[in-house]
Amino acid sequence: MKNKYLILSSFLLLFLSINNYAQETTIKLNGIVRNDSIFLENINIINKTQNLGASSNSKGAFTIYTALGDSILFSSINYKNRIIKITDTHIINKTLIVYLEERNNELDEITLSSKIRLNFGKIDMQKGIVLDNSQNTYKKAPNSRRLTDPTYGNSGVNFISIFKLITKNLRKKRRDKKTQKDNTRRLINEFPEKLITKYKYDFFIEDLKIPQNQVYLFLDYCQDNGLKTYILSDEITIKNFLVKQSINYNKLKNN
Repeated sequence: MKNKYLILSSFLLLFLSINNYAQETTIKLNGIVRNDSIFLENINIINKTQNLGASSNSKGAFTIYTALGDSILFSSINYKNRIIKITDTHIINKTLIVYLEERNNELDEITLSSKIRLNFGKIDMQKGIVLDNSQNTYKKAPNSRRLTDPTYGNSGVNFISIFKLITKNLRKKRRDKKTQKDNTRRLINEFPEKLITKYKYDFFIEDLKIPQNQVYLFLDYCQDNGLKTYILSDEITIKNFLVKQSINYNKLKNN
């Protein structure tokens, strides 16, 4: 019996230790949600790992508690959902800047068919007219061409099918063009975050002399000065651009 109590006590202590450790590794993360240069308000922000929620204010800013490896969901009616997994970079900087893409709210093509129903009770009619509502009343008149022309329905050009085929190809081209445009915009929005992951904070702090709490601001400055045009460039070209921009950025900050 004593052994059972000892085992239960050990499990309880282990659980409390794990819970305390998880709480210690949870940090308060400050962030901003944007679409290009626009700050996004009322974006739903959910820590799916810890079931915690928040929303962005009028300046796109938000605060949420998170830990390493947590998945943060950003959702809105007008913007595409995005999930960010918390990395060491986010934990060290305690900052998260998220770019969301606009949602395409185009409706699929629909065909509307309407029925007209006559209310005979409101029709003025001459006295003495008799309405015969036999079954023949509801039958369609015979198609005289179908009865007299043996080639009816078997020949001629189907313009409707041709029109549908042409418009189908045009719609596909527009969709492909939009998909390519959305992918390019996504790569541009994610480019600053990838630079931080690739070069680490030491490059920005030690080589470019950018304060750690201004790294994201510096990359926003670079975005406004043409950083997106270097998205397919080699590493040397990108670093040369960042070095030149850091000189101008530091001059502005020191003035």
